[in-house]
Amino acid sequence: MRRFTLPALLLVGATLSAGDPAKDLPKFQGDLQKYWMDACARCHGVNGNGRDNNGKPLPDAGFDFTDSRKANKKKDSDWVKVTMQGKDKMPAFKDKMTEADAQKMLTEIVRKFAAKR
Repeated sequence: MRRFTLPALLLVGATLSAGDPAKDLPKFQGDLQKYWMDACARCHGVNGNGRDNNGKPLPDAGFDFTDSRKANKKKDSDWVKVTMQGKDKMPAFKDKMTEADAQKMLTEIVRKFAAKR
């Protein structure tokens, strides 16, 4: 019988439980604000800054959309591409929403975070 060390077993367990981060995300049902809260705010924060209500960075803090200098460097098409295909920690939403929905989310929710500053 083979023996596995505890660190090896923990690594295997973490790998198996990590899985696909997008699978736990809900499908878009038409309400942009609700979808932001259900799917996006967990990483980007309610206010788009990657922080919780106490101002602490979220565990998987996403891009800070309130930083207008950085947020406005990218074109809408770039943000839609990242949303659909994913990048780094950002899961792909291609199976959760259409490109048109992603564009609408960008215009009506995301771009407004940078405009508030």
